[in-house]
This record gives sequence, structure tokens and C-alpha cells, in this order.
Amino acid sequence: MENKQFKIAVTFGRFNLLHKGHVMLFQQMADYADEIIIGLSNNSKNLSFADRKQVIDLALAPLGINYTVVEASNPFELFELVSDKEPNLVTAFFGEDQNSLAIAAHRVYGWVPKTIERLSSSTVVRTLIDNEEWDLLGKIVPSRIISNVIRLRTYERNRRPSTVLPYNSATN
Repeated sequence: MENKQFKIAVTFGRFNLLHKGHVMLFQQMADYADEIIIGLSNNSKNLSFADRKQVIDLALAPLGINYTVVEASNPFELFELVSDKEPNLVTAFFGEDQNSLAIAAHRVYGWVPKTIERLSSSTVVRTLIDNEEWDLLGKIVPSRIISNVIRLRTYERNRRPSTVLPYNSATN
């Protein structure tokens, strides 16, 4: 293993509809650290952990990155997993839209935060799929996961919480 600047790089997000910007984030983390830890929010608005992890696994498989995917209710739950490490061994990576979280990781844990330019968003991916703009979608979603991302968007679009209580004959 080559000698990298950090032992661990962490990030946290939804990663509902993975795109090339996410993959670039993970690649940059791997350039700086021996191991990367990807935290997935388990907020009820997110797709299932298993589905999102599967897409991450497919996207990263050919890249040879040493990574772990962890489910967490908030970023600090994830950060606590590595908080016992020396601050100079850990870095926190985020997209530029999460700058306040990078600052918090530095303030609380002393980690060197890294931010990368936001290349796209899951909102853009949703719009392209919903509008069937396949040529543009192919530019921002890696080809090896594009059908999985479309499947997740279909699931995301079709799941709606029930607002009707089930009929219970014992109480009516």
C-alpha cells in the first residue's frame, strides 16, 4: 500500500442517486487516504441502505478503492467511529455544498476538511430520468450503474406513504 497523507477519509450524505460527482469524491478520498469510509444517512426519506450500498459497490468495483459503507442517522454518529484516531490521521471530504459540515468536523475533531467542486446533484439525475433525457443522463451517471440508478429513481418516484388507515372490522 502506498504511503498516503491520511489513514482514513470520511464522508457523509444521502447518495440516493449516485452520479459521477459522487464517484469523483470517493476517488479523491482514496488519493489522500488508505481507507475511505462512506456514511449513508438512514433518514426515512432516503432509499434503502442496501440498494444505495449496492450501487456504490458496483460503481467502485473497478477502481480498487479500499472503502467501507456505514449506515448512520447523522454525520456525528459516523464520525464517532473514527474519533479515537489522531486528528492528523483523519480527513473529512465533502462536496462544496456541505462546507458547514466540513467546518464542523474540523472544529469538533480537528480533522483537516477537504471540499470538492459539486459536479452534479441527485436532483439533476431525477430530472433527467423523469424527462427521459437519456443522452444527458449518460454524461453524469457512470455507465456501469446507469440502469441501477434508473431503477432506484423509479422506486423513489413510486413509493408514497399511505395516508389511508387500514380498515379494521373489529373497531368499526
